[in-house]
Amino acid sequence: MITADMVPPNLLIDKLANYIKENVKEVQPPEWAFFAKTASYKERVPDDLENWWYVRAASLLRKLYKEAFGISTSRTIYSGLKRRGTKPPHTVKAPGHANRLIFQQLEKAGLAIKTKNGRSLSPKGRSLLDKLSYEIFKGLVENNPSLKKYLE
Repeated sequence: MITADMVPPNLLIDKLANYIKENVKEVQPPEWAFFAKTASYKERVPDDLENWWYVRAASLLRKLYKEAFGISTSRTIYSGLKRRGTKPPHTVKAPGHANRLIFQQLEKAGLAIKTKNGRSLSPKGRSLLDKLSYEIFKGLVENNPSLKKYLE
């Protein structure tokens, strides 16, 4: 069985973000998401302004595939270096508001569930990631026939 761990993450996140944008109506960016930076240490708004909310949701789903985590861990995942002029940069956690809203939207859609360890992937979400991973892997097999043995 092909899982989300067996396909390149960038392909899975792109395909999952497009799927979420087109098929999951519960996941919608709020109004402020189109002109706000994603963290205080960023200099600009995201380059892909229309899709960054869906890409973040897809990225969080992919991370949830491996293990459950909460808002605090998601802040660490998206942390970065804050430039401080001539002083050395410091690592700063990302804000949790956007991740919290995305988690809540994914819960409404039935793709994630709240557990004692934070958020976890629901069976519906795991099935979705496995299905998309299988489609991606079939595309990879067309380019590289030596991978065909893993489909059987």
